[in-house]
Amino acid sequence: MRIRITKKTRRILLLYLAVLVALYIVVFQMPKVSDKFETTQVLENGTLEVSCSAEGYIIKDEAVCVASKTGVIHYNMEDGTVVKKGTKIESIDDTETDKEKEHKVKGKYQDYLDKLKGYDMLQATSVAPISGVFSLSMDGNEKYLCSANLDKIKKEKVEGLDFKEIDLNREKVNEGEPIYKISNDDAWYIISWVEKADARKYEEGEKVRITIGDTALDAKVRTIKRDGEFVRMVFYLNCYYEDFCSARKVDMTVVQSNTMGLIVDNECIIEKNGQKGVYVKTKDGDTYFRPIKVKITDGKQSVIYESIYVNEKYEQVETVRVYQEVLRDPQEALEKDLADD
Repeated sequence: MRIRITKKTRRILLLYLAVLVALYIVVFQMPKVSDKFETTQVLENGTLEVSCSAEGYIIKDEAVCVASKTGVIHYNMEDGTVVKKGTKIESIDDTETDKEKEHKVKGKYQDYLDKLKGYDMLQATSVAPISGVFSLSMDGNEKYLCSANLDKIKKEKVEGLDFKEIDLNREKVNEGEPIYKISNDDAWYIISWVEKADARKYEEGEKVRITIGDTALDAKVRTIKRDGEFVRMVFYLNCYYEDFCSARKVDMTVVQSNTMGLIVDNECIIEKNGQKGVYVKTKDGDTYFRPIKVKITDGKQSVIYESIYVNEKYEQVETVRVYQEVLRDPQEALEKDLADD
């Protein structure tokens, strides 16, 4: 059965829809539109987090150890154990036959060993040659992605590397085959190439927090250098990371800090005679320049000091206060100010 809607009912429905649309505009859109026409910003306290997301490559010093003979291997510890230099790692029961002597290293292991030719830390030993974390896997990049090459690693080459790991855990080994790895966790690094705008947020030597998945790691910015269209950043770490041994390429967020203070939009900041500042608007509509000192910025907003800050000459400088209004477009006020001077 068809339901007929009268003209009166249609008018009521249309009116109802019009009211809903009007309410939506008032509640959700008007604040956005009005913000564009705001000529001032009211300064309020807040917290600003400065961060950037990037791909990182973990650089670490690692010793890859190979079997000194053919036989059945017995490991003395589990994967992920922290060991000291000289610790007995494994023992091999000698079961070598004449046939096995003719074929030492299996092909799948040889491919990984070929990448490590000439590597000083490729050794035939049953004791840990360095202190670090014991693991039963390798990816063949241990020679290239080590601290000795830290300043030589190229973006194009590292992006083309194969990070597929090979499992070293097995019962029977042949002489010369890789059998375990020790990764030094006293000092390690993450290298990343970021956009110039992101690199400007950081300074060499400052402390940052690197988040990888659900793990937050304390780090320090070692170097920041231009590298073509990108900026090459190297971070120093010496903290525990659960996936330290197996991790190589990671997605990370680098957080400079969570800084509290007065929040100001960067469009409000202008420079007068070499001094950064803002133009404060009084209740009478007059404006005057007030110097500021920026604690931190994310490129769009800044955290600035309140009331008083100390300048480079160790002088106390009066600055802005909470709830003061500052101009969003201070250029005209600056030109008038300079003309009056």
